[in-house]
Amino acid sequence: MLTRLINRYVSKPLAKQILAAILALVCIIFASRLMLIGSGFFVRPTVKQTLLMAVLFIIFNASKKLFWFVAFPFALLHALYAPIGLTFGPPSYQYIASVFATDLLESKEFLSQLPLVNFTYPVAIVALLWLFRSLTQTFHLHFYKNKMFLAAVAVFLIWGSAPLKFVTETYDAGVKVQDELTRLNGLAIESKWGKSDLSDAKYDDYVLIIGESARKDYLHAYGYPVNNTPFMSTAKGTLIDGFTAGGTNTIASLKLMLTKPDTKNWEGNYSLNLIDLIKSAGVKTYWISNQGYLGEFDTPISAIANKSDVKIFLKSGDSLNSNTSDFDLLPKFTQVIEQPAAGKRFIVLHLYGSHPITCDRLSDYEKIYNDYQIDEKYYNVNCYVSSMKKTDEVLKRVYDELVKNYEKSHRTFSMIYFSDHGLAQHETETGVDIHNSAGKSKRHYDIPLFKISSDDTQRHVYKVFKSGLNFTDDIAKWMGISNPQLNPNADLFSDQADPDDYGLKAEIEKITAPDDPAIVIPEKKTSE
Repeated sequence: MLTRLINRYVSKPLAKQILAAILALVCIIFASRLMLIGSGFFVRPTVKQTLLMAVLFIIFNASKKLFWFVAFPFALLHALYAPIGLTFGPPSYQYIASVFATDLLESKEFLSQLPLVNFTYPVAIVALLWLFRSLTQTFHLHFYKNKMFLAAVAVFLIWGSAPLKFVTETYDAGVKVQDELTRLNGLAIESKWGKSDLSDAKYDDYVLIIGESARKDYLHAYGYPVNNTPFMSTAKGTLIDGFTAGGTNTIASLKLMLTKPDTKNWEGNYSLNLIDLIKSAGVKTYWISNQGYLGEFDTPISAIANKSDVKIFLKSGDSLNSNTSDFDLLPKFTQVIEQPAAGKRFIVLHLYGSHPITCDRLSDYEKIYNDYQIDEKYYNVNCYVSSMKKTDEVLKRVYDELVKNYEKSHRTFSMIYFSDHGLAQHETETGVDIHNSAGKSKRHYDIPLFKISSDDTQRHVYKVFKSGLNFTDDIAKWMGISNPQLNPNADLFSDQADPDDYGLKAEIEKITAPDDPAIVIPEKKTSE
């Protein structure tokens, strides 16, 4: 019937062949998809799976014997099983055994369980296959002789394997980047801060240093017996002992700390983010990052960073795509602060800090203990403690650059360091695993907080609770920014505890894992 319609209504031979070829391919593709679904193995066959089945039939169609004695029986088996496969899934030992152990009455009962619509599949499969064969024979469609078709099939079959690895990897990377950029742009939410006032800005340059995975009990400034914070432990400024992170990973924590969050549902509010707030007060903003720009665990924070007037990312991909040292941030930072400026500036430095795996953070920095000095069990602890010392040196170098710039340009400054979250640990007889599994440690939330300014003459240490959910209000207070949506009583560096933690302590108390205090590396036992 179909071939007659083509012959009747299409006059030109070439047009007939093109139309017949299209219809033939549609028939075999649909037949292949129905066979795959009917087999019970594939609920939704992929395009590649469907096309591979179709190519198989196209190749077998080159020979009359191959088609009728191999391809057609193969399709017929799929067609006959399809009503069963659609309901009960792929053939199994139990089904095959039932065939041999079932009488006629049981067969009727079995078939009665199958929906009538399932029986349309065998008819459709056979009909489509017959149409494919009829069209290819009537209009002399020899796909297997067409060089373009063969080339396309060859590329399709080896896509992703060695010959095309370069092309496929490049394509996949491009698609991934495009997806992440789309996601990033989708997070570009309009600010709802309105106009803010810069009524009490004491300093010219405000520097916010965001650390990574630093748990306070592993810092000497908070009592760890190894001196891995020579700067933070002695510098004149304010150290807060009691600051609590908003979450146990970068996104979970910073989406609450760098926005004015929904404290009832514990959700970040990107339309009330920190960068937009500071810009609404007329302050120029900079974001210099050693974290990734694109990636599953980077993009939400990049959406906030993207609001900055000036953005510098050392890593264009995700955080794990390169092991870039935090020391590489310093030349970028120096370039920024040495630029002539008339107004106030807010500069974020986002470190890679002690991100797991911490030993990788020390490719350009000496460990506190040489490997031969300690038991192999404490290898990871040594790296973690040493990565803290590297971060402390980064803080010292940033401070020195600010002092140098102050002496040259007389721009006053204030600098804050905090970590986004801590880490958990698991100790066994053979080793200590320091990791970032959420909910494994209450100490995940215990993070350092330190402020130092150009006019500090004394050192203060306040052991007082401060909630990370107030952080945006606190930073506004630090910078002298006022806005109707801010809490004017917030004060991150006072000696008074935050009056409300919005259920943060209760969330931490829900963690049932055993306490895992910081591990002090013992001296290596020597054999007598």
